[in-house]
Amino acid sequence: MAMRKRPNLTEGQFDQQVDELRKWIRESVSPFEDDTPAKQKARKERGRTDLLYFMATYLPHYFSCEFGECHPEWEEVTGLKDQFAAVGAPRECAKSTFFTLGNPVHKIVYGLTRFFWPCSDTHDQAAAFSTQIKLELEDNPRIRHDFGVLQTKSWSNDEFETGNGVKVLARGRGDKVRGIRYRQNRPDMVVFDDMENDETVENPRTTKKIINWIRGAVLGSLGKGYSAIMVGNLFHPLSAISQLIAEKDDEGKPRYVSKVYDLILDEGLPTERSLWQANWPMERIRKKKHDVGTYTFNKEYRNKVTVDGSPFPDEQAKHYERIEVINRKLIIATALDPSAKAGEGNDFRAAVTWGLDPEIMHFFCLHAWLKKKSIGEMFAAVYHQQEQYGSEAVFVEENMLKDFLHEAIANYAITAGRYIPWKPVQHNTNKEGRVIGTCAYLWEFGKMLFEKNHSDQNLLKEQFVYLLTPSVNDDGPDASEMAISGLQGGLVRAACAPVESTSDNYHAERKGSLLGMMKRRFGRRAA
Repeated sequence: MAMRKRPNLTEGQFDQQVDELRKWIRESVSPFEDDTPAKQKARKERGRTDLLYFMATYLPHYFSCEFGECHPEWEEVTGLKDQFAAVGAPRECAKSTFFTLGNPVHKIVYGLTRFFWPCSDTHDQAAAFSTQIKLELEDNPRIRHDFGVLQTKSWSNDEFETGNGVKVLARGRGDKVRGIRYRQNRPDMVVFDDMENDETVENPRTTKKIINWIRGAVLGSLGKGYSAIMVGNLFHPLSAISQLIAEKDDEGKPRYVSKVYDLILDEGLPTERSLWQANWPMERIRKKKHDVGTYTFNKEYRNKVTVDGSPFPDEQAKHYERIEVINRKLIIATALDPSAKAGEGNDFRAAVTWGLDPEIMHFFCLHAWLKKKSIGEMFAAVYHQQEQYGSEAVFVEENMLKDFLHEAIANYAITAGRYIPWKPVQHNTNKEGRVIGTCAYLWEFGKMLFEKNHSDQNLLKEQFVYLLTPSVNDDGPDASEMAISGLQGGLVRAACAPVESTSDNYHAERKGSLLGMMKRRFGRRAA
């Protein structure tokens, strides 16, 4: 269920929705065919310890296709005791259906919980969740067949007790939660769902109240061995769920168990795939991204969010056509961010080439290579860019990899038969501050230009837009900052310096003007 504000429903509208849901359950769930006591016993025994099997067997109208890679991990989260967990998942990945319906129904019918609270932003939203559970217990023929009649005299939409001694009580943020017990039991299971919307997240005081209510009022009221899970979409970096996931304890470790999911797994690797192939094949993912746009797609389906005040707003990005640079006298530099972790499937390795027109001081991105590839493939990409564009320098960050990096450079030079003009760079300042300080002004006033759909420039631009978002890689902007800083430093002075014509001085002949290089090499297919 998406984190969006629900419309207020009248009592008549709510009753109509309940009737429609009840009818859908009855029409969609068929009784077990050719059932026997032995089959029933085996089914119930397996369902007790296998949550995914239970959901597919007893709730087939909700879980109608093969599970995704995230769902077995979600089952593990439901087994956590005495610790709060937060799950950030893309839209349409069944997070509410899994955590707020399927798992509670499972725990209720087996008596694995005694007092369950579905919690939401308002009482009506929480009651909508408890009503779904109640209707499954009432009208699902498979549940009634295997677990009997669970309805009792205490049976309303927002508060009910089952025949096997479980109480469900819906709680909104304005409801009383302290000191509530069911018989001798404190609440031992709570799910926070639909706690925020686009309006609440814009008010820091409201967000703080949500966080305080969750871990103060609610978590403080739970009994021993409790299960407490918050689910949602990280649609804003300052949302309550985003802050809770990012929070660290006194030792600098994550305070809470958390899992954040991207609809696209292993992006940039040969193993790139969908988080939930059965529901989200890659073709559907690409179409959705095309339909809603990159910004919305990243926010809703990839948990890539940025504050509205990003130093690199997407709408300010400027583009150029390749033909526009053919006759420009560009000074060209390549830069490499080698990334120690790219081979482990974490960061991207980044090799980018930028050209500066010193007459107008515009920077043109000529090529971007942002991939999770091997060291050898990375060096091949850098050599290719230096040769293709005639880069006068290749800047490389050597902060943490100095010895290894220069050994690798030497080894590749033996293979290639030459060195390229490496310029090692040591950084002593914060990466984000360095990138913002060098590039934000240029971005805002249209001095940095990208070529649409060329090499990995779309991804590079995206990394700039989401620079301050922890879940998004920043290797491309880091490499770009090195190239642009280099172009504004010694390279510009060297390229623009007058050449003295005296018979006593020897100057090596240049291999050709930058203009000639651009004309020859821009015609080649981009790698």
